[in-house]
Amino acid sequence: MAVTGPGGGSSVEFSGWPSFEALWADACRREMLAVGVDMPVGLPGSERRTADVEAHRLLGPRRSSLFWTPPRCVLNAADHAEANRRSQQRTARGLSAQSFALMPKIREVRHVLKSEMFAPESRPQAAEVHPETSFAVLAGRPMSASKKQRAGIDERLEALSDEFPGIGEAIADASWPGLPRPTLDDLLDAAAAAWTARRLAVGAALCLGGGETDETGYPMNIWA
Repeated sequence: MAVTGPGGGSSVEFSGWPSFEALWADACRREMLAVGVDMPVGLPGSERRTADVEAHRLLGPRRSSLFWTPPRCVLNAADHAEANRRSQQRTARGLSAQSFALMPKIREVRHVLKSEMFAPESRPQAAEVHPETSFAVLAGRPMSASKKQRAGIDERLEALSDEFPGIGEAIADASWPGLPRPTLDDLLDAAAAAWTARRLAVGAALCLGGGETDETGYPMNIWA
């Protein structure tokens, strides 16, 4: 997780937690204003989420970085085969293995967060984010290279450098006691999510999805 202040040009720091529940508890303890969650939360029925469709359009050549959000009918499927069968029956579309792999984290986030925690007046306010979408909004265009390539890393660092002075030093100085060290691209994604959370806190964030909610009241929006 990357943590920053609400003002433009605030520095960023990186921290790790063993679970999303621990992360959220710390955010509440520190009285954070907003938390960007890099995971789908609101799950669609038979149709694609409007937020995903809009994000795919915005991402252009980087659209493959956003997996289609699994339908709610697969939330508690025992395995990929069962989830794929349920998805075919409900949506007439199969479910990729990559999308199914998100299900444990989606269940974890939905277990910790209630739908009302996404309301603008909540503190902290939770918001679904997608880092690559945040990078596209931050830079005014989709990133030109993959985040797994050196050119892509440099491109994303450059996009973030004006927003987070000293981000390179913050990455180098971060420690992860008892936890695996995140990859550099994961840290840059976390910083992009923090940039969006900052924008959310001051009412400047872009909302994709038009305020849609799923059958259980969770918002189906992506913020950037």
